[in-house]
Amino acid sequence: MKISHIIFLIHPCCYEPIDAETIRRDGFQLYLNREEEVKAKWLTELDDSAAETLYVQLGGPAYLTDAAATSLGANHALSLKFPFPDNQDLDVYYQGLVAEIRAHLQAHGLVLDAETVTSELWGESFEGCVPGYGGAFAQYLALQQAPKMRYEMTVYDSRFLHMTRRVETLAIADSDVEAWLFECHDGTSAVTFQSRSTAQWLDERRLCLRLHDRKHQITDKLGHTVWPEAPWSKGKPELEHEVAVPMKEWISRWVRGIGTNLEGFRDVIGAARIE
Repeated sequence: MKISHIIFLIHPCCYEPIDAETIRRDGFQLYLNREEEVKAKWLTELDDSAAETLYVQLGGPAYLTDAAATSLGANHALSLKFPFPDNQDLDVYYQGLVAEIRAHLQAHGLVLDAETVTSELWGESFEGCVPGYGGAFAQYLALQQAPKMRYEMTVYDSRFLHMTRRVETLAIADSDVEAWLFECHDGTSAVTFQSRSTAQWLDERRLCLRLHDRKHQITDKLGHTVWPEAPWSKGKPELEHEVAVPMKEWISRWVRGIGTNLEGFRDVIGAARIE
């Protein structure tokens, strides 16, 4: 049977096993609520998926793979077991995961055409493992159709995405990179960049931006400022800077638009380039 579509579910239900006291103490309720919401969506969409769909789960509870097997058939549901190498060699790990997928296809008489098969990404987190492994699966399986990131099927790490007003994507010219642009609940903007067809943790390409040191900041997922080195203050000149960040670092980086509206921020992001 030919597989026409793949659902990659990456590291689901990270918060589910955590005890209630730790959830309360560490402020994880926001994430647990989001996780419960998207898990319900995962299960609903599995029931509605076409028969030619392959479900591939990396990590997480077995009952989700069982649910996929019930919805799609046991041969169309796979939970990856290849162990993470002790030496943390990502290339070895990706090759092992993809070999496991190929072995499953062969064992069950399933055919995957890398030229035409489509795929989508679910899981946790939106900024980290989902794009990290999603790009790796695309690269190592040689998928010619870039996977689709389903933001609404993910749990984020960055608290400022809670109650987001608007979400947009922009394609970065001459590359497989997508900019994910958010209008946050407080009216500020945020953007991160994801490699759709490249293993992002191994991606040495640089994303180049022209940023204004009063209007823009580069932060980590917790909101800590990474750039500029010192905050702008009244009386300082306002300057634009050419900033280049390796793609592998965008797994944990954001540009925040703190002094511009979404429209102005979009123009800045639209001028980004890959080197």
